[in-house]
Amino acid sequence: MTSTSPASSSPKLAALGFCGADDSVNHRHLILIGKSYPSVEWGILFRPDKEGQPRYATRQWVCRLAELLAQRGEATAANASPAIRLAAHLCGAHVNNLLSSTDTSCANDIDTFLTELYNWGFRRVQVNATAVNGVHTENLGENATIQSFLRTTAAHTKLEFIVQKNEETLPLWNGLLAQEALPENIVFLHDESKGTGKEASAWSTDPQFVTSSRKIVGYAGGIKPANVAKVARDTMKACEKSGGKEFWIDMESGVRSKVISASGKGGGGGEEEDVFDLSKCYQCIDTICELGLIKQPSGL
Repeated sequence: MTSTSPASSSPKLAALGFCGADDSVNHRHLILIGKSYPSVEWGILFRPDKEGQPRYATRQWVCRLAELLAQRGEATAANASPAIRLAAHLCGAHVNNLLSSTDTSCANDIDTFLTELYNWGFRRVQVNATAVNGVHTENLGENATIQSFLRTTAAHTKLEFIVQKNEETLPLWNGLLAQEALPENIVFLHDESKGTGKEASAWSTDPQFVTSSRKIVGYAGGIKPANVAKVARDTMKACEKSGGKEFWIDMESGVRSKVISASGKGGGGGEEEDVFDLSKCYQCIDTICELGLIKQPSGL
């Protein structure tokens, strides 16, 4: 198949996101793919009460990834652009702390964690402020919540904060958009799926969510190898209609697989495991390359 590049005036694909990398994945595989395709962004979910379960990497696994990157001088606090893209997708207690950070104790907890993320090599932070993600959503529209969000973004200007925009988070994003001016490090992701794999019926073209000077906006919801080509074309058009210059797409459920383990508990074998499927990730990468939105590395 011959790749066909979009028109030079079309919005550019800023990132191709794969969320849910966990302990089922070899660190070096992530690094190898991430370095070969600089637009690929690995999303890691952080939810303390689910750590170690499928989709939620253990702290030990994340530390090992950071260690491997640091050994190559590729992820340090002084390095603003690590060799691979990492995005922290916050859930549960982390989001509750962030949205309550006008309280000193909550502020200390989230600030410590965000600093740690930066030192590990993360440069983007997605805030999943929904009930399915273990967040207390009853006060999303309160002024204290909005001010907590703004306080956090102001305290961590080297991180970009992604607001997961959907019907449930309307009080939060509506409150943010009501501000006289939003910080440059706040961007929006259209995502009604909330990580459940539900496909979007249409992609928003609302210009109010293209907020930063970069004119960037994200899209998620039911994206997978079978539809990623159509989604990429459609979201590029949606971005352009909304006045955007850059966009990204992100997927989670669509790049997972059920596999039968070689050896189960007690050595019995035959247990089904839910894994982050790098082969599905690569199918998407290959398709996006064929569309001309990103390039294959030399030799491929």
